Amino acid sequence: MKSKYSKFKIKQKNHSRGVLLLELLISISILAAILSVGSQAVWVSMQSGKISSESDLAIGLAGEALEATRGVVDEKWQNIYSLTKGSQHYYPAVVGGKWTLVSGDETIALNTARYTRYIVIDNVSRDLSTRMVESTYDSANDDPSTQKVTVTVEWLGAGSPVVVSDYFFRWRNKICNQTDWSGGIGSGWKNCPDTTYGSIGPIGTEINTTGGTLKLQ
Repeated sequence: MKSKYSKFKIKQKNHSRGVLLLELLISISILAAILSVGSQAVWVSMQSGKISSESDLAIGLAGEALEATRGVVDEKWQNIYSLTKGSQHYYPAVVGGKWTLVSGDETIALNTARYTRYIVIDNVSRDLSTRMVESTYDSANDDPSTQKVTVTVEWLGAGSPVVVSDYFFRWRNKICNQTDWSGGIGSGWKNCPDTTYGSIGPIGTEINTTGGTLKLQ
């Protein structure tokens, strides 16, 4: 015959096992929560590192485009000044062994990202008294020896594109020789050397295009 004491011990053991099982379930739940938070933190950290790396590459691409544009300007000022301003997109490309600006956007694949790069050129005006660049362009104060170049680099997944601007100056002039006037009246940009002239006056002024002489009467 079993005693009441034996039944009490059996119930106590079952109760202890139940408590241990409950504690085990709680521990597993806490561990799962910790692992979930930890994995999320690792994922966020990896994404942050990825975005930072992509941003660094985008900044490098923007700087490269500015340096390429500088090469275009150094070769001849009209290479940049005669381009469409404000809205037209350009990108740098090597043509004939030298940098040039080509119409359109450029797509560049680096690592796992695809970047879109383009350049926009704007005219610049200066305050007549201070000679400082005006924040808003005023055609009446246009400075034909300064151009603003803005490079934009975009890529999928970026919060905002990388935009870098710089001012380019016509710091040197090329002297053109006028060999003769056989080309007649011309307009627009002149080639070097040149054979045309803008206009002639007063009435009675003659140009001997054969001998290359100018006769004033």
